[in-house]
Amino acid sequence: MRLALVALAALVVVACAPASVPPLRVTRYSTIAENHYPAFDRSVDDAAAARRVYDAVRALPPAPNRFCPAGFGLRYRLTFNEAARVILLVVVEGDACAEAIFSESDRRATDDAFWDLFADTLGVKKSDIYRLLPDELRR
Repeated sequence: MRLALVALAALVVVACAPASVPPLRVTRYSTIAENHYPAFDRSVDDAAAARRVYDAVRALPPAPNRFCPAGFGLRYRLTFNEAARVILLVVVEGDACAEAIFSESDRRATDDAFWDLFADTLGVKKSDIYRLLPDELRR
């Protein structure tokens, strides 16, 4: 009986523990409904690697007012988590101006160093995430 109670108590503790939340989650989407991209949903469990991307995106300079080439709506949602709560949510354009969008009034200019770090952290080639054409144009 005592063993059954200990097992039950252990089960309750495990069931009530918060789910593991990765330090960084990245999802891809398009702002243009007609344009489709391969599904992309990655979690970065390495806290140090996630911190490097966090520091890099926070250090990006303000985006200047400029004319940008037309884009196809490629976007990445970067969700940074700490202690199972969101500490920063940033949208990064993968085409057009390639800006990191913190808010409508806080847009930052990305550069090749950012994209290299981002691709390396995700374990992909930069060409698989940056300036990627929609499925319809890659056929």
